[in-house]
Amino acid sequence: MAPDLGSHEVVTIARFSSLLGAAVWFVGLPIIVMSDAIFVSDATYFWVGIVIAVLGVAMAPIVFAYPGGSPLQLARAVTGLGVLASLGLVLSGALLIGGSVGLLGDRAPGWIPNASAIGLTGLFVWIVLATYFTRRSAMLGRAAYWFGMLAGASWLATVLDSVLISVHTNATIPIDMISALLAWLCLPAWLIALAVRMRREGACQKHVATEIG
Repeated sequence: MAPDLGSHEVVTIARFSSLLGAAVWFVGLPIIVMSDAIFVSDATYFWVGIVIAVLGVAMAPIVFAYPGGSPLQLARAVTGLGVLASLGLVLSGALLIGGSVGLLGDRAPGWIPNASAIGLTGLFVWIVLATYFTRRSAMLGRAAYWFGMLAGASWLATVLDSVLISVHTNATIPIDMISALLAWLCLPAWLIALAVRMRREGACQKHVATEIG
């Protein structure tokens, strides 16, 4: 990650991919829930695969365009995590789609759903780290910071809840619902906030370049 936004072309692609990622996540999760319980039917495999794969493709330009913090080695490590998470989402999503249509045999390997969950967790960890290290960025603004932190924290809370709490009762249901709702809403909000800030920054850079020219 560089201290500022990437090239104009990369930023333009990232801006539109942010909107694509926001739409896929916001619309896709309810479709997954309505299709059936997670990973119990071919239809659910298919829709999860679509959402995961498209989200991974959409996040890749954002990872490269996202402004970096310091030191440089740490910024590169965070970028590497984002690239690995995006690649993991694309590959696991493709495997889920392939499993749903029978390309992987009568029964898809059981590790594929776990791989997609790990990829998603890696993505949200990247969002938390990238957001935290650019918390003083005037270009990104406070809205992008808070939406990013809330999105990452709510997803990680959901993961920890599913791992640590084996029995869910009426007392845990509100916590489960709040964390899931925040993860569903805050990721699209963060992506939209990024798209808006990228558009503004791109317009400012273009205006400055025109004045210099």
